[in-house]
Amino acid sequence: MNMTIQLKKATIFLVFLLLLMSIHSIVYGQQKKEGNIQNDDIILEKERKIELKPEISRNFEALEEVENTNKGRKMTYNFVERKWEVKSPAILTTSIIGPREGDELVSSYGPKFKNMIKVGAGNYGHTLINGHFGLSPKENQYQGIYMNHDANRRGPVGTAFSARNENEVKLYSKTFTGNYLLDGSIGFKRTEANFYGRDEKKFTGNLSDLNIVYNKFHYTGSIGNAQKDAKYDYTATSGLNYLSTSFDNREWIWESKIQSVLHVTDQISAYLNGDMVLSEITTSATNNRRELYRVRPSFNYKNNRVSVTAGINISNEKDKNLSINQTRLFPIVKLDIKPTDFVHIFAGFGADTYLNSMNQFVSENNWMSNNIALKNTIQSSNIYGGIKGSNERNFDFEIKFGYSEYSNLGFFMASKADSSRFDVVYAGGDKKVQVVNLSGQINYQIFDKILSILKYDFNTYENLIVDNSKTLERPFHKPAMNLSFTNSITFKDRIIVSPDVFYLGGLYGFNPRNGLAVKMPDIVDLNLKVNYLITKKFNAFVSANNILGKSYERYLFYPQQSLNYTVGVAYSF
Repeated sequence: MNMTIQLKKATIFLVFLLLLMSIHSIVYGQQKKEGNIQNDDIILEKERKIELKPEISRNFEALEEVENTNKGRKMTYNFVERKWEVKSPAILTTSIIGPREGDELVSSYGPKFKNMIKVGAGNYGHTLINGHFGLSPKENQYQGIYMNHDANRRGPVGTAFSARNENEVKLYSKTFTGNYLLDGSIGFKRTEANFYGRDEKKFTGNLSDLNIVYNKFHYTGSIGNAQKDAKYDYTATSGLNYLSTSFDNREWIWESKIQSVLHVTDQISAYLNGDMVLSEITTSATNNRRELYRVRPSFNYKNNRVSVTAGINISNEKDKNLSINQTRLFPIVKLDIKPTDFVHIFAGFGADTYLNSMNQFVSENNWMSNNIALKNTIQSSNIYGGIKGSNERNFDFEIKFGYSEYSNLGFFMASKADSSRFDVVYAGGDKKVQVVNLSGQINYQIFDKILSILKYDFNTYENLIVDNSKTLERPFHKPAMNLSFTNSITFKDRIIVSPDVFYLGGLYGFNPRNGLAVKMPDIVDLNLKVNYLITKKFNAFVSANNILGKSYERYLFYPQQSLNYTVGVAYSF
């Protein structure tokens, strides 16, 4: 009953806020633009877009490769189907305002990258060195190197016992021609952390006894069509990821995929998407080979008011140790109706199979146990519907409701053998886990000076049954409510201020010391970032995170840094 009341309140909240902002947006949106319904089935991007990412972090986020960002404040209107985000980061990360890019480097083949270097320092012994350097041997080619160092010598507890360190280097190359795009990269990332989620009295002996190191190597290459009006459009990608740990665990994943579309007529298109994932993991306890294949053919019909997609999703998974070789077939149906020039009403049904890997889990949670169980998550049904709209100028929104059923849905639980480490427990077998979701997003921009993004996500979980016998008390470490309000405000094109607010509620953890579920305090996080453009190529910045000074726990027994700040400078050339 309480969940039902909360869901109703959440719906009323989103609708009320939407109506308030719609009144103002209509004033700015009187000049309508003609356009067709956006096709959400496949997006074959001709250039990457850098968007404001409403996520949270206690760490000063590394500068990403920078392309044509239009100062990072341009509104975008791309609504995509919400799927189960198996790879969504469980560790809170936040976006920051990057340095001024300087002059755009543009050729007839599109935008090029900028060169820049950034250095910063802050409390908790924080050091940041970040750089991006590139060259263009030919008009249609670009090669570059990206480097990042981000570390804290001290942490929230036990000083050096909760320190962290992250270093990354990546080389890449891009080639543009009139017919195709070639893109390749190779990189290495090393992350160091400590198992500090224990009583400080146990911080004895060598620091190395609590240390964990993750070494990640990756290579990826892709080829895609460069003709924007081509009848046949495609992007094919293949890549290798290799992970090794200081516990002598190793995992490699080779993933290849293709996205393609054939425009039969102006109204009918045929899609063929597919991917292949091969993986092998070796730990002190086991060696296992796993495979996942998926093929998704579909057809789409659209006109100015209606878009209909129908297809099938065929998946085959193999697991040597679990003796699995299973093929599944899921129907795919999507309907998008545009009753007015500003509003879409959409609904759909589908399902999928998702590969879980050690690489994915340690990217979400640094403090994993040495031998974690790996099973694929099966989404046996996903029914959704909602409304989205845009005045194509300064306002867009989406409100969505979904119901899904899962097998092998993973949850993090502190290990009974060592409460500072986490195991993965999977719920859903003969009786599926039922997940009800209400989500929404509102983007609003005023005169190219203020950009605000409000995101809301509410989830309930039922039938958390493990091994068809035991029941989890709670959906451990999955928040019931996730709210973010991020902003970018520009003053006289020299000062960019970004006040952000984040809220996570309904978090529970499992305490193996007494075998009970623990209600974790709600997380309210206030951040402020200021970037001052001193000259065209030189700027100074300050980032203050967790201004309320609460050492909250995203994972049980692991308090995060309280008030932390970083001050630095950046130069682009």
